[in-house]
Amino acid sequence: MEQLGVHEQVSMTTENQEMLLSCDSEAECPSSTLNNYSRLLKRNEMIKLEEREKEHDLIKAGFVSGMGQLAKEVEVVGIHKNSCSTISGQARLESFRIYSEAMRNKCGGNANIKYAWFGSSRDEISNIISHGFSAITEPKSGDCFGIGVHLYPVNLHGVLSAVEDEKGLRHMLLCRVILGNTEVIEAGSKQFQPTSPNFDSGVDNCLPPKTYVIWASYMNSHIFPNFLVTFKCPLLLGKQFII
Repeated sequence: MEQLGVHEQVSMTTENQEMLLSCDSEAECPSSTLNNYSRLLKRNEMIKLEEREKEHDLIKAGFVSGMGQLAKEVEVVGIHKNSCSTISGQARLESFRIYSEAMRNKCGGNANIKYAWFGSSRDEISNIISHGFSAITEPKSGDCFGIGVHLYPVNLHGVLSAVEDEKGLRHMLLCRVILGNTEVIEAGSKQFQPTSPNFDSGVDNCLPPKTYVIWASYMNSHIFPNFLVTFKCPLLLGKQFII
């Protein structure tokens, strides 16, 4: 799979992851739930990116700039990278590569692969990191464009889907997404698959889309989580902003 380029990292929120505790004992960490989350990331070999590393700083800059008027209120607590070093991680990466190539062949050389953001609760993010996407639920904010996984080119448009945990932390995945040929889906639609073999995914709008929709049958072949961003944004508690 292609590596995340410098320019693409910076622009990923315009065109279109700690407080991950290092403690390993209950004496050091008062919350066993958070402890389990930290161990889960280690077990799946998610690599913590340190500040001043190029990838960390580029993703942080892109994330913050994508928050618009909330940028000054955002604190990026940590960023993790999917190392793809476990057996399941390697299998998912290889699957994504195969489907990317298949889509290129289908679409005349352009698989239309983009970066997009997915926000949810810490528990759902944990399940996705460990096992992949397993269920389709309606977005926790905004309109529903069909029955599929909703992802967002700009993180601000999906940030309310990132449910705050007991420590005031929210979590979003930065994913690589195979879009192929897209079709416009109306808000409130119950569509759950392409309307014809000519289409592969859905969007809310053609120019520019604010939402990508990946159908359930493709959710673990056409979405590859690359990074996990953990952040705080107190203003989101009252939703005191306008997108």
